[in-house]
Amino acid sequence: MNKTMERQFKLLKLYLPMRGHILDALKDEDLSFQPKNLPSFSDILIQIGEWQGGYLDGFRNFSQDFSYRNEDPERATSLAKLRSWYEGMDEEIEAAIEMMSDEDVENRGIDRGGWEASVEWNLRIWQECLVIFYTKALVSFKLMGKEVPESVAQWIE
Repeated sequence: MNKTMERQFKLLKLYLPMRGHILDALKDEDLSFQPKNLPSFSDILIQIGEWQGGYLDGFRNFSQDFSYRNEDPERATSLAKLRSWYEGMDEEIEAAIEMMSDEDVENRGIDRGGWEASVEWNLRIWQECLVIFYTKALVSFKLMGKEVPESVAQWIE
């Protein structure tokens, strides 16, 4: 892995475990929680996985869109399935980034459908997506009356 991405990816690796802490604080039945006029907790958890699928595609192919959709309906009701899905994509993103050369990072951009982001910038945007997700999860925890996992509260509250 090139030096720039090595530093940047270390930061991303601080963000990712919070997703697991969120799953640790839930039960499968919590996934169906849905406040009036808002998405269910399951929908929020599926959405971040679908976003990650788009970022994975971008890091692999230098072209990204967000058409990737969850095709396993069991993920909507199973924390174990969600965890496995996330962990698999985390490993795939790391592998895609590890394969990039210094030249890729310095000279190639990721086509985001009408505009281009540098590889490093795209990784930072992915980190911001995680912050948006953690904020949505925090709101859901509060609406459910559940305690927010400490790791999420420290970054978001």
